[in-house]
Amino acid sequence: MPHDAEERPGAADPDRLRIRSEVRGPCLLVAADGELTLVTAGLLRERVLADMGRLDGPPRVVLDVGGVGFCDSSGLNALIVLWKAARAAGGRLVLARPERRFRTIIERSGLDRHLIAHETPEQALAALTEA
Repeated sequence: MPHDAEERPGAADPDRLRIRSEVRGPCLLVAADGELTLVTAGLLRERVLADMGRLDGPPRVVLDVGGVGFCDSSGLNALIVLWKAARAAGGRLVLARPERRFRTIIERSGLDRHLIAHETPEQALAALTEA
């Protein structure tokens, strides 16, 4: 069941983040497109937390960040909050399709030890269903 949300209309708006989510088997697949900043991080955090609460059993979340062009410290904080929430509920959160710039930010912050990245959403979903 796909679910779309947009913070603001207008493709030229740099503060826009588009979030789509759907349940795939026991997993929640969330795709984010846009910029993950102070302005948009709260939207992602609240949306994913709400969607995680609708899952049966421990949350298994794939966050597809292939469409995220920029991530600041507020965006990183949102990712940490989501990762911790998934773990606290006995689940997992992994990333899919991080672009080189996004992967570099995760690595330099040391979060790559916790936010495991996969090349595709399908690989990430498979990793979560095998675990």
